[in-house]
Amino acid sequence: MGMNAGDRLWTGRGPLQRFIKDQRVLFVLVGGASTAFSTALFVLLVLFFPKVPSSVSVIIAWAAALMATFVVYRRLVFRVVGHFWLDLARFASVNTITLLINVSAMALLADVLALPPIPVQIGITSVVVLFNYLGHKHFSFRRKPAHFDKEPK
Repeated sequence: MGMNAGDRLWTGRGPLQRFIKDQRVLFVLVGGASTAFSTALFVLLVLFFPKVPSSVSVIIAWAAALMATFVVYRRLVFRVVGHFWLDLARFASVNTITLLINVSAMALLADVLALPPIPVQIGITSVVVLFNYLGHKHFSFRRKPAHFDKEPK
C-alpha cells in the first residue's frame, strides 16, 4: 500500500475498499452516514440548546458533518494525500454549491410551482448526490496521473 511518485494518490485498497470495491457505493454509504451524523447532531443541539435559533444549529451540524465527511472521503473513499487546504476549500465549495442548488430547486419546485415537497426533495437529492460525487472525484480530490514512463532529467 504505497504512494505514487508524486505522493498524491494512495495505491492499493483501503480498509473500506477491501469489502466494497465500487467507489460510488462507498461514496453513498459514507454520505448516508454523514447525513445521519449531521441529523443526530442537529437534534442534540436543539434539545440541549433550545434557545439557540434552529438555523444556527443547522449550520453547526452541517459544518461538523462537512469536516468529518471530508476526512473520511479523503482517506477512505478517494484515498488522496497532500494539498489538504486546497482539497478542503474545493470540498467545501462543491458542498456549498450543491446546498444552493438544493435550496433553489426546492424553492422553485415546491414553493413556487406547489409540487409536493417530499418527492421533490427525493428527486433533488438524487441529482445532488450525482453532482457531489462527480464534483469531489474530478475537482475536490483531483490528482494528476503519475507518469512512470519518463525518466527524471
